Amino acid sequence: MLPVIQNQRGEQHMPTILMTAKLEKPYADWAKAFDSHKSAREAAGIRAIYRGHQLDVPDTIHVLMSVPSMEVMEAFIAEHGETIKNSGHNVESTKVTVCSD
Repeated sequence: MLPVIQNQRGEQHMPTILMTAKLEKPYADWAKAFDSHKSAREAAGIRAIYRGHQLDVPDTIHVLMSVPSMEVMEAFIAEHGETIKNSGHNVESTKVTVCSD
């Protein structure tokens, strides 16, 4: 669980996370699945800011997202885990970095 995050002005804000992972399917397949799941993310309050792959390593993805809380993100992953896995996302390879504003 993350503490309440505040910006430099002391205002509370939603965490921004950078997720990096490996793919087990071609990037185009993963991107199609990720994009088609937009309404589910938005319903959970998760906003994708960027999604793409490492320029010279197309099986390494990076996703920058604004999330209401890490608890919401964890619940989303638990609920949609099968869809995430079927997209080609190697869940075990996932690394998450919480970023400042």
